[in-house]
Amino acid sequence: MMSRQFNAAPSKAIETPATGRDRHHSSTTIWIELVLIGFHRWPDAPPARDYLVSRHRHTFQVRVDVLVAHDERDSEFHNLTDTVRTWWGPTEREWGAASCEAIARELGEHLIANGVVVESTSVGVFGEGGAVARWEAA
Repeated sequence: MMSRQFNAAPSKAIETPATGRDRHHSSTTIWIELVLIGFHRWPDAPPARDYLVSRHRHTFQVRVDVLVAHDERDSEFHNLTDTVRTWWGPTEREWGAASCEAIARELGEHLIANGVVVESTSVGVFGEGGAVARWEAA
């Protein structure tokens, strides 16, 4: 992906009729969700979770939310999906001791380095739980 400068269109302010003082500013995001296979481990897991010490397989649910500047495919979600799939790799990905938090942060940093205006990335174990990393566009 090409790097680009994000110049958001002015947000639309909405006054609340009752007071005329409350204002709301809008922004728009797009998101993608993927299910990807990977392996990781938690070498320092406590005794109650010792089954996580060894390498184990997960079906990871990955989500990326991207801030867009306009309503006409500023960031096309099929392209974003392809970018994430390429970053992950063609098959299962080995994550070593990386947590869901670390994977979410690494994905977001990769996308930002490639010009994507990331609002958040999330990585979780499908149907269980996970982590969200968030950024603010400058």
